[in-house]
Amino acid sequence: MKAKRLLFLVMAICLASGVKAQFYDSADDIYYYLEYSKDGNLISQEYQQVAIFNFDGRKACVRYDKPKDVKVNLKNNPNYYPDLFENKEYDIEYSYGNCYKRYSTSSDYYPQTGRITRKHWYTYDFSSDRNTLTFTEKVTGTNGFHTETSETKTILKRVDKSYFKLGRSRNPSSTLYE
Repeated sequence: MKAKRLLFLVMAICLASGVKAQFYDSADDIYYYLEYSKDGNLISQEYQQVAIFNFDGRKACVRYDKPKDVKVNLKNNPNYYPDLFENKEYDIEYSYGNCYKRYSTSSDYYPQTGRITRKHWYTYDFSSDRNTLTFTEKVTGTNGFHTETSETKTILKRVDKSYFKLGRSRNPSSTLYE
C-alpha cells in the first residue's frame, strides 16, 4: 500500500513539474514586446511596433503603439500604461501552456465581389521565460463562392521599460574617469 502511495506521489510530482500555467501579474506589471521579424524577415526600425501586455491569469490585454509614441507616453506619465489597462477589456483568453488566443470576425461589402466575411484567429505564444513572443495571425475570408486564407507569423522580443526612456543612458559603463 505504501509503495502505491509513493508511486502516485512520484507521478504527481513529475506531472506537476512539466505543467505550465497562465500568467498572474499585478495591474502594474506591464510587458513591452518590440517587433523583431515578420514571416522570417527582419523589421526595419521605422516600421516596428510595440505590443504592450498586462496579464490577469486566464485573460490578457494588449495595446499596440509605435516606439516613439511609447517614449512620449512614458515621458508625460510614467504610469500611462497601468492606468490605461485599468479600464481596458481583457479580451485575450488563456489557451494552454504559455499560449493565449483571441478570435474575431469582420465583414465588408465590395461592389465587384459582394460581401466578404473574414475570420481572424490571433495566437500569442510566449516563451517560458516570457522574453520572446510568437504572434500568429490567421485570416480566412469568404464571399460565399471563394475562400482565401492567409497567415503571418511575427516574432517579438521583450524589452525593459527603460528602453523607452529619453535622455542619459540607463546602463552606465564600467569605465572610471578621473
